[in-house]
Amino acid sequence: MPDTFQSVLIGGAAGLVSAIITHFFTRAKIRLDLAASYDKDLQMSRLEAYKELWAILETLARYGRVEPVTPAALRKVSDKTRTWYFQKGGIYLTEQSRKPYFSWKAAMQPLLDEAGDSDTPISEPRLEKIIELASTLRTALSDDIGTKHLSRI
Repeated sequence: MPDTFQSVLIGGAAGLVSAIITHFFTRAKIRLDLAASYDKDLQMSRLEAYKELWAILETLARYGRVEPVTPAALRKVSDKTRTWYFQKGGIYLTEQSRKPYFSWKAAMQPLLDEAGDSDTPISEPRLEKIIELASTLRTALSDDIGTKHLSRI
């Protein structure tokens, strides 16, 4: 009889330890699964938002611009990106892309303030810094979503 009691006691203790370990591992797996799902959803939302911003920046392409950049065109890009920031994508900017975004916006502002809505093309030397910063922003966006690193998958 004592051996039976001892066997039941040991079996019960082993079952309890097994249940506790299973509980903690299950909780950890659920947390990891939730984090992975959240990251995937965030990345997909970021991708959609960044694609829209990328298209808005086409006016400021370094090469192959369809037409010269005028203050009116620059204001249109500025207005569209402000709307994009507050209504669609600003919340998705990472630390790495937020700084280039605001550096680019800050570089545009003096030109917008002084030129109004003129249709006279902005000279290339005056436009160069804005084009360079727009390119830096696009690179940061691409880095955020990992499009330049697809070969590592």
